Amino acid sequence: MPGAGGQNGAFPRDPTMPASPDAPPRLRALPLLLALVALQWLLVANPGYFSHDELQWGARADVAGWADLPWVSWTDVGTFQWRPLTFNLWLVVSHASFGWPQAMHLLWVAMGSAVALALGSLLQRVDASAAVARGAALLFALGPYAAYVHGWVGTLADLLWVGAALALAHALVTLHARGAAPVVAAAVAFAFTALGLLAKEAALAIPALLGLAWCLQRGRPVGLAAVIGSGVAAVLYLALRFDTLMTPAEASTYAISPGSAPRNWATYWLFPLRPAAFEATGTWLASAKHLVLASVLLLALVAAIAWRAPRRALALVVGGSLALAPALPLAFPANQYGYGFWAWVVACLALAWPALGRAGRGLVLFLALVTTWHGVNVQREMQRVGGKQAVFQPALVQALAAHDGELRLLTPARDEWIYRRLSHEVPAWRGAAIGDRVRWVEADEAADYRVAEDGALVAP
Repeated sequence: MPGAGGQNGAFPRDPTMPASPDAPPRLRALPLLLALVALQWLLVANPGYFSHDELQWGARADVAGWADLPWVSWTDVGTFQWRPLTFNLWLVVSHASFGWPQAMHLLWVAMGSAVALALGSLLQRVDASAAVARGAALLFALGPYAAYVHGWVGTLADLLWVGAALALAHALVTLHARGAAPVVAAAVAFAFTALGLLAKEAALAIPALLGLAWCLQRGRPVGLAAVIGSGVAAVLYLALRFDTLMTPAEASTYAISPGSAPRNWATYWLFPLRPAAFEATGTWLASAKHLVLASVLLLALVAAIAWRAPRRALALVVGGSLALAPALPLAFPANQYGYGFWAWVVACLALAWPALGRAGRGLVLFLALVTTWHGVNVQREMQRVGGKQAVFQPALVQALAAHDGELRLLTPARDEWIYRRLSHEVPAWRGAAIGDRVRWVEADEAADYRVAEDGALVAP
């Protein structure tokens, strides 16, 4: 898992590496957690929602009482999106607080900040000083992948599977320190991997990362047992789900396109260094000069780490690729798939920090500044979209109530993607039906309303 390392974990210290300063027993968790939440305040203060996913689940959870919630089956493995842990928890949260968007966002930011805190505390347990561990937690939470996941209520699955992976890493460090029997490590790894897979299929990356960790540990018995236990969970999952996972709808974002894997791999590495891009798909809209510069900076980073600590560089590149592996064959490289990848990258940079010279550290700090700037931009865009949604959805249901039949809407070209998402297969908004009555028209077509800049509907 991200952050396995040092004397207790997956990245043992290189004998040529200078020792890191003595670290206190643990981070000062509460101040760091509060700082993480405060620095993501743009997400917490968001007055609305981002896309159709949370609107659909909000409508589904809009029932009279808890007993009326339409629970998702825990055994229907033939469903394409079989994520019973995620969806049932999402129903509970939506039923309790969907009407208060800021409460939902505060919960997501708090969960994401807890993931960042778990990453930082794990790093300190295995090799990092308190200062480096705090910096890693901040860099992770303020990066563009985390800003997207923490700001969009549709990403609960990513918070859960990465949280399960980090919990497993903590457990394995503890088991190794206590000299636990390998069978215990296998059972724990099986349990946490299964938990992650009940949240999202991306957790298939966990046994692969454990395998890399075991290799870097030079074959520790507890590590091998963990690989086996986690691998068994993954094999069982695939035995039940492989045919279903390989047959997504061709037009869906889960369409399989193996030929897209190399481009997707490059996208996830380059996206953090493209501050103007809100989503990973916008990475390639940058100029060739920008893309070449970002590539050179990444290569320089890997080279700087490899020069001083080659196994850290190997862990960075190979582990980052393994963290992405379940998503690479998909046709659409969505931001949330980079969440676990980003945790791994930040962990590797933190563990490599003591070995780096002045130039290497300067490069890391510069890249950290760029990615944090990018993360703030993502936070700002999330709040911008939420502000429009908070106005648009009430205006839409009001217009539908006063209109018979199909409602034809015209949206500004710049924000067309926002409103198409906000109306895609959304059955209702707070009890008022929407359904399939919305049709988006082109500028030269007749429209019943035009969407204004703030999301209101006005006569054309």
